[in-house]
Amino acid sequence: MTPVTPPQKRIKLASVLDCRGEMTKLYREARNGKLKIEDASRLTHILMLIGKTFEATDLEERLSKLEGLTE
Repeated sequence: MTPVTPPQKRIKLASVLDCRGEMTKLYREARNGKLKIEDASRLTHILMLIGKTFEATDLEERLSKLEGLTE
């Protein structure tokens, strides 16, 4: 029989603020011993990359709008 894995909790990561909130949560969990420091560090790094992607996408959209206004 195949072991059943529990359903994963879905985390909202639709903005830089969402990523920041999740990083804060990871920090607290690591600080309180609920999560290994190494795991928190890896997950935080991934969240930072996601946040940078949001920033780059936002900047690109703003530049496109500005370029559209000047042409």
